[in-house]
Amino acid sequence: MLRSYLLSAMAVVMISATAARADNQSDCQKGIAMLKAELKKKHPPPVLATLRKALSDAETEVIEADWSECMDLIKSARAALGR
Repeated sequence: MLRSYLLSAMAVVMISATAARADNQSDCQKGIAMLKAELKKKHPPPVLATLRKALSDAETEVIEADWSECMDLIKSARAALGR
């Protein structure tokens, strides 16, 4: 009986972790698209440098499939934009 409860609990945790990872992946890809769009706009040179670095690093994290680090980079880029 206890074993079935533990298996059920493990299944729920694994499903929720998969859903969170999928959200981070799509949010990361949307963030990269946002960075590319922002780089086409006029911004002060320090902001442009921050955006370029964040875009480069975020694209590297996509290759590595490290979605949480990608989201950290997107958040720092948004902070540089004042959002």
